[in-house]
Amino acid sequence: MRERVDDVVLATDDEIRAAMRFAFERLNVVLEPSGACALAAVLAGTIDVTDRRVGITLSGGNVDITRFVELLS
Repeated sequence: MRERVDDVVLATDDEIRAAMRFAFERLNVVLEPSGACALAAVLAGTIDVTDRRVGITLSGGNVDITRFVELLS
């Protein structure tokens, strides 16, 4: 991994929930927490994407709707 990975960043639970809410409200996409981590890091500014084109993999439509609502409330 050391040869191929440049950096590892972390996202807080609050940042992940905010990314889930953003994806739901703005993109009409339901994400599970692990599927929202990369988006959370970008939205929180942990990863600087200024003047860059960035692709983010979003995943996790298999989150239970009750749990999803619980996480966002």
